[in-house]
This record gives sequence, structure tokens and C-alpha cells, in this order.
Amino acid sequence: MSTSVKDFGKASWVEVYNRIIGAVVFLDDYSAECLHWDGGLFKLLSGGAVAVKRLASVERCKNDQRKAVFITQTNRDQLRAIGEIIRNSNFTHCILVSCVSLDVVYLELNDGLRDVTDTLAAGRAAAEGAHLLEQMLLSWNNKRQSVMEVVYIPIFTIAPTNVVFLTPPYQKVYPKFDKKLTTNMPTLDLYTLSSDERSQMRRLASALNTMFESMNLKEDIFYMGPFSLLLAGVLENSPVYISRRKNCTNPVSLIIVDRTLDLCGVTSHSMESILDKVLAVLPKFPGHSTDVAVDMSPICEANVVSHPDDLQLSPGCLYHADDESCVQTYDHMINKSQKEVMFDLYNKLSKLDVQKSPGPKTLLKVTPQSVEKIIAASKGNYDVIANHLGVLQQALGVVHALKSPKGVQFDLLMSLEKQVMQSLAASRESTSVLNQLSQLIRKRRERNLSLESLLALLIHVYSLSGSEVAFNSQHEEYLQQALCVAIFEDHNTLSIEGEYIASPEVCEQKSKNVICQLKEISQMRKVLQKYTSVLKPCETGTGHEYRGVLQQLVDDLVNMDRPELTDLRHRNDGIKDFLRTGLNILTSKKKAPKHPLDNPTVILFVVGGITAEECKQLHRSVITSGVDNVVLIGSTKFVTPVEAMRDAINL
Repeated sequence: MSTSVKDFGKASWVEVYNRIIGAVVFLDDYSAECLHWDGGLFKLLSGGAVAVKRLASVERCKNDQRKAVFITQTNRDQLRAIGEIIRNSNFTHCILVSCVSLDVVYLELNDGLRDVTDTLAAGRAAAEGAHLLEQMLLSWNNKRQSVMEVVYIPIFTIAPTNVVFLTPPYQKVYPKFDKKLTTNMPTLDLYTLSSDERSQMRRLASALNTMFESMNLKEDIFYMGPFSLLLAGVLENSPVYISRRKNCTNPVSLIIVDRTLDLCGVTSHSMESILDKVLAVLPKFPGHSTDVAVDMSPICEANVVSHPDDLQLSPGCLYHADDESCVQTYDHMINKSQKEVMFDLYNKLSKLDVQKSPGPKTLLKVTPQSVEKIIAASKGNYDVIANHLGVLQQALGVVHALKSPKGVQFDLLMSLEKQVMQSLAASRESTSVLNQLSQLIRKRRERNLSLESLLALLIHVYSLSGSEVAFNSQHEEYLQQALCVAIFEDHNTLSIEGEYIASPEVCEQKSKNVICQLKEISQMRKVLQKYTSVLKPCETGTGHEYRGVLQQLVDDLVNMDRPELTDLRHRNDGIKDFLRTGLNILTSKKKAPKHPLDNPTVILFVVGGITAEECKQLHRSVITSGVDNVVLIGSTKFVTPVEAMRDAINL
């Protein structure tokens, strides 16, 4: 049994490669992103695919292309696209690879029908879902003589390192209740969520269940936060998952945590990890949520006017699965310091076989300029570029990020964060922080700061203050007025839901909504007992520092003294305690509460995103603690400050 999520992902792709010989392969964006982390397009072409296309209704195939493989999330829109492709092609053999469990697909396709629950309980849903999809494929093929297959292959994970994994298809899963951070419902169940949120919750739970089944893991579920409670409930109570646990033998502790309990870490511009800087500065690789688009024009002869919109030159990227040296560098970008990453890149670039290239030197410091100079030596030498394409893309990505004008903005925002932290620590009762931020919003253009970055800073401040600081209502009114004007002026650059006319009245309402959401963010940790504060005195004795909820949790988790994990609830605790009390069989010696380290493997899964820096710090806490347990860190995505702001606030 392997506890490697990377091995789990590779095994899934092997199942795909076994089916693609002689086929035209159609992929959705999420599947394409997962493929990128297993080797990319050439894995399909070298494996026997005759063509690879995007899963879109406008795609067509030639008459002599008779076999198709569709790799899909199997939602209604994608099924309609598959129908259009089949109707306009001449296939005799179609394979639909569903990346989502067929019992979940069956439930969604039959939403509202009476006998769905009975079929699920009887364990027939997966077979019924496969049959239903096969009939749909046949009907789209106009009943021509053909073979139609439906198979479930769990493609949903990528593994940036051996201990970190992400789930791109579930990047939009976020701890909200019908788009709200909190809910007024007295009791929580799946119907507290909107229909789309409920579907995504079920899909994520099903995906995790399949991963546990493949890895032969039987989980003890712990959770922290109301949304995580719902996800834990689905995993704990579904008949399919209960049946699976009876057959699995390797115990694992699954800890699910709501990102919204602590939004400080993901909205901070104090980025020690170089990967966080690159992700925050460079545009996303087309169709991807994790990798970035790297401008390759510095080493090519093409005259690129605007990248990445100029299509004459394809963008580069950071991750190269088939190059072990690049995989190692990517790991360093998460787990090493910026200085170490720069030396690593410089040493690898120094080995390029280019006459003009400077040889390895003993440097005290490697700057972006020194790396850029050695990259420039390979310009136009396409033999060298082809042989060292991975490291050149990574080096260019790092150089572009470190030389970006956004770096100056981030330094300013980082300085503001530190000022706010010390101000809040010094004066928790009354503070002028909001007045300062209001002035900054009004003068943002003079300081070359975007409104979205300042909104991320506001979330950072409110999450940092928590329920410990009560901001002055007049200061909040002043802030709301500043936001109203800023939203009116910058509405074209904001990612705002839906279309609307930017009238002063509408912008005023939006600014009021933002203030309400900020207040909710400050109260998110009220459900906790021990981890209510993330503002802690520095160990040096001077000043204060941010210590996130995740960091405090992991520090307590691996503490050899095993302090009580007050805020970490075990899924079965409540009902078992109730039964023991009700049956009056409590003994004088109370049984010790379940602890995650009782199991050899622990999976910490953060719903709503995580940063590379958090992954590094959490992993470092584990390896320096001396515990023997394997601790894996998972999340729905890597997230930047602006992305975290967009997730938390509905503009």
C-alpha cells in the first residue's frame, strides 16, 4: 500500500493510457490540467492517440477517425458537448471516461426522482449510471452500429511535492452557504447549500472516498469549521463510503479544515516562498488554476508585442513532470528559501552547453539579473533550448516575477501589514487602522495600488483582528464611503458577479455589502475555543507575529505532550458520548479522546485554498517534531491574495 497521492494519480492515468490507442482524445480543462502534472500532451500522443482536442461542442472529427475517448467531469454541459461531437462525427467506438464517480452522476442526472435514494442505498447507482450514460451515447450516435463504453477513472489530483496535493476540479469548492460565509440556519445539512454547492460537495466527497479506496485507507474523520462538518458528514454517513471502510484495513486520520477560519495567511503579501510570488505575479497558464504562463520571448527570435495574448509564441510553464531536475526545482520553490532557489537555478543554467554562457562561479549572491544574463546566452540556439527547455522556463518565470513592478507594490503592502499588526497588538480597544486604510484607498493610484489588492489587505486586517478588536463605527462608515467611490471609479477592473450599471447607488450598496462581509470574516473564529487569536507575541519577546490557525493546530498535533485539541472535533464523538450517557454505562475512568496521531498516516485537507508558504511551514513543523507519522497536506488549490479576496467577498 502506498500513501503517495502522486502514485494514486499516476495509476489513474495509466488506466486512461490503456484505452487511447487509435483514438481522438477530448479533454475538459480540469482533466487537461491534471494531465499536465503527469507529463502533458505528449503522454497521450506517444501512448497512441491520433489527435487531442478540447472538449467543446464546436469540435469535429474526420470521417476516418472512428474511435473517440472523452475525459470529462460528466456534468450536463459537458454531456451536451459530447452529444454534439458524436452527432457530427462518424464514430464506431466511443469511451466516456468519467472523472466523477458514476453513482454521483446518476444522482445528478436523476435529481428529483423518487427511487434515486433506494438505488443508492442498494448499491446499484454506479451500474445504473453507467447504463444511463451508455444509452445516451448510443442515442447521440443515431443508433449506428457501434461500441459504447463508460468507465469511471478518478482523475482529480495533482501532487506538487510528495507531501502536498491539490484537487483542480474542486478549486471552486469554498466554505460558503448559498454564497454566504455564515448561515442563519439553526441546524446544518446539505440543503443549507445551494444546488451547485451541494453537487460540488458530493463530488469532492466521492473523489476523496475513491482515493481512500485505492490507497486502502480507513479514515477517522476530524473537522474544524461548519462547512468541514458537512463534508465530514457526507463521508461518514453515505452507504457507499461505509461499505468501503469495512473493506479497507490501513487506518488514517483525515482532518478537514475550513479556510474561512483564518484568511490572514492567504491574503498576506509577506511571501517568503518564491512560488507564492510567481503565482501572484504571473498570469495563469491557459485553462489552469495552478501553473503560470511564462513569457518565452527573451530566448526566441519572435517579436512578441503582448504576452500572453500574442498567440504567435506559446507560453512556458513551471512544472515539467518528465524532467526530474525540474521536479526538484519546483519542490525547492515551495520548501527552500529564495536564495537557495536562485543558486539552484544558476548552477543548473551554468551547465548549458553554450559557448557564450558564463561558467559556474562562486557567487555570494545570485540576482535576477545574473540569472537573466546566463539565460540570454541561449537566445536563438534552439538545440540548447530544446535540451534544457524545462529549466529555462522555470528560470524565466522566476526572473519575470522578481523583476515585475508588482514586487514594489507587494513590498508596500507587506510593510502596511506589519504596521497594522503592531498597531492592533498595541491598541486592541481603539485603533485608527481603518482611517489609515481609508486614506490609502482614496490615494491608491498615487501609490500604484490596485483596489483588489487593497480589498485583500482589508480581509487580512479583519481576519487578523478577529473578535478581539471592535472597530469604531465611524471609522467603518468612513471606510465604506471610500470603498463606494473606489468601486465606482474602478468597476471595470474588478471581477464583479453579473452585469450591472455602475451607478452611485449600486456602488454604495456594494460597498455596504463589503463592510458586512468583512465583519463576518472577523467573527469566523468565534466557533473556536483555543485558536480564536492568530496575533501572538514574538518568541524574541519584542513585537507580535501572525501564527495561523493551521500552524497552531499542527504545532499542537505533533507536540509530544499531546495537548488537548479542543477545537478539533471527531466526527463520531457526539453520538457516542450521547449513547454512553443515555445508556448510563459511563465508567469512572473516562476513555481518552481519539487523537489523529493514533493512526500512522494523517491527511490535513484545507477546503478553500492554501499557500505554498503555509505548506512549507506546516511540513517543517512535522519533520522537526520527531513524530513518525506520515502527514500529507491537501487542499482544493494554491491561492494568491487577490484570488482569496475574490473567493471570500461577493462584489
